[in-house]
Amino acid sequence: MARGSSISFARFCRSGCVALAASFISSVPAHADQAPPRGISIAQGSLRTALDSLARQTGISIGMAGTLPDVQVKRIGRVSSIGEALRKLLDGTHLRAVRVDATTWRIEPVPHRNAARKSRRIAPPTDTGADIIVTASKRDERLSDLPASIGILAASALDRLAGRRGLVDLLATTDGAFSTNLGPGRDRVFLRGVADSAFNGTSQSLVSLYLDDARIGYSSPDPDLRMVDIDRVEILRGPQGTLYGTGALGGVVRIVTTPPDLDSASETLSTEVTGIKDGALGGALDATVNLPIVTGSVALRASAWAETMPGWIDDSERRKRNVNRTVRTGGRAAVRWAIGDGWTATASGVGQWIGTRDSQYATRGLTRATSIAEPQDNDFVSGSLDIRGSIGRLGVQSTTSVVSHDFASTYDASTRASALGTGTPLAYDEDREIRLLTQELRLSDPSARHPWIVGVSLLKGTTRLKGSFVATGDTIAVRDDKEAVFEGAIFAEGTQRLSPTLDFKLGLRGFITTNDIEQQGPQEQSATKLGVTPSATLSWHRDETGLVWLRYASAIRPAAVSRDLPGTDQRIPGDELQSLEFGWRVRALDDRLSLTGAIFGSVWEHLRSDVVGSDGLFGTIDVGDATNYGIEFGVRMDARPLTIDAGTTVQRARLTSPTASQRGDNDRRLPVVPDFSTRAGVTRKFSVIARPASAYLTARYIGQTRLSFDPALDRRAGDYATLGAGATLDDGPRHWSVAVDNLLNGRGNSFGFGNPFTLATTRQTVPIRPRSITLRLSIGL
Repeated sequence: MARGSSISFARFCRSGCVALAASFISSVPAHADQAPPRGISIAQGSLRTALDSLARQTGISIGMAGTLPDVQVKRIGRVSSIGEALRKLLDGTHLRAVRVDATTWRIEPVPHRNAARKSRRIAPPTDTGADIIVTASKRDERLSDLPASIGILAASALDRLAGRRGLVDLLATTDGAFSTNLGPGRDRVFLRGVADSAFNGTSQSLVSLYLDDARIGYSSPDPDLRMVDIDRVEILRGPQGTLYGTGALGGVVRIVTTPPDLDSASETLSTEVTGIKDGALGGALDATVNLPIVTGSVALRASAWAETMPGWIDDSERRKRNVNRTVRTGGRAAVRWAIGDGWTATASGVGQWIGTRDSQYATRGLTRATSIAEPQDNDFVSGSLDIRGSIGRLGVQSTTSVVSHDFASTYDASTRASALGTGTPLAYDEDREIRLLTQELRLSDPSARHPWIVGVSLLKGTTRLKGSFVATGDTIAVRDDKEAVFEGAIFAEGTQRLSPTLDFKLGLRGFITTNDIEQQGPQEQSATKLGVTPSATLSWHRDETGLVWLRYASAIRPAAVSRDLPGTDQRIPGDELQSLEFGWRVRALDDRLSLTGAIFGSVWEHLRSDVVGSDGLFGTIDVGDATNYGIEFGVRMDARPLTIDAGTTVQRARLTSPTASQRGDNDRRLPVVPDFSTRAGVTRKFSVIARPASAYLTARYIGQTRLSFDPALDRRAGDYATLGAGATLDDGPRHWSVAVDNLLNGRGNSFGFGNPFTLATTRQTVPIRPRSITLRLSIGL
């Protein structure tokens, strides 16, 4: 944690409270109420920065069950005791400080009978301030103390997802994040310019996806869970191999759900209706219930949803309209048990089923012609058990999770009929089954002078892919691939304070991976890899300014097998990526202005890419080495009643040492990720008949990019802009929202493809969704 800052909330919080991890500061513990020899001096500023300063000067740990109020405090000079300093800082806030032990203080509300004192106006907390608590470092830390390129998408971002409540929709509101547009449950997510292919082959994903602390993806597309009852989404950009293991070359996305409330019952019901220009109508219904079973000890929280996403693509040959209509249903439930002595156990499960009637590509405008439908299915089920508590000062957490992920695709393969000697129409059916079991155990001491975390991690996954050509009376099996992967690792990360404003963080992960791959033939290949993925961060932190850091990090993907290599040894090396970034997260104008960003560069060895073979089937090749360097820059300005939010990503991701298969291609750009993208938004808050309301306008531009490394299959994509607008209104228990996406009804070609069997011979595009309007109503019951 940057500079070992204090405010450790975890040991004082009950269910649902904010957990702010912290550490002791001084080289020796402070005595019960003893100030430094020169006394305590605190500059004028926010209460949060003032408490930070007090903790650093005295070595105490300060905690509070909740979020600190957004208030300003006057300068305090030369007070003689910690208690006196705290009394002056909290004067008029309806809060008081209670000493827990010699080096620990708890902040809590003043009992009601003593609260009739002078008060100052306290603004409500927001989800964009510096006191957001994140767990991306696998322990609770304040965003303002975490030296990493991280984006937090919380209430305000989720509020704008009326009608588009998938992960890829949410990622479109942040910097450095891109995805394909193949359709619900089929998209791949990329971060920080680390992209290999738009195709859904068998390669391990480049972004690790987590639901709370459970890993839910390995070599599969985003399951596209509907964002219902979500607290926030944390996006870590850049390689995260030290804490998150193989596959996290581009970064990590963590979906953090709202935990069960042990004390209060609540229900929420939401409904929405969506209309698309040149398309159809759709709608959704979702509900959430929180039920304490044993008040204060056991609670259940459950959500369910059903949604019809309207289509907008027509098929002229089959004379069908809006063929890409999609149905998504699912639910999630969690039971939390406060065992006692600070220990809790949470068992949770989620299931979601997506059925798409047909693909969403076109060959002309919003129309195409196919002989048969090309439906897609994505079935996702996951369960996890999370146990956490403390042994003395040590925090302990164990997370066990299982995943069952099945997805199926059908394509019109009639162009292959003559080569196979079958009749037409000819379909190609492909089914993939993924089973994933993970276990992680970790220990940490966030309240130590030098915060640290150690852990062990185990992963076992199996993937089976079956593919067959199907015509009337004929079935030809052409794929039956099996892959079993095992990963065992031990990791550690610790922070050393170098000066009152300077920290050094070092991390190391040692791992072993084994991959056993069997392809139809049979051909069996096995690969084992031992390695380490280190990371190191030097960070500078000032309470009144913010955080600046220099970070080195690395990550790997295990070896793979290529169907296109001659001979019996078809193994290709694993990817290795190393990155260096200079990042910042600074504040000014009494925290009304925040600037975030990073200058980064990375080296990627043995870049592996999924490609389409001459037979229309997906394979994997090593395309060579690559580099990417660029800058991400974001700004947020609170100019009440307006809030302005903007960001830009400029990068250059290129192959530098291509393999023989790529030397004839003069275009060295990596697919999917554009060299330039930018976004901007403005929100205005106001009142309507004494009811709080807001309105917003957003704009996004995506620069030009390419679809594939294969010049015969490559398609230009990107180079389009979109506008969006919307409004919200809170009317007691009712929350209304309206959103208009693609306001100007643009026709940009997004990152996707349609049919791999006709990709080389037809002009396929995946147009962005036409202008759509969604009205959503949420009611708290």
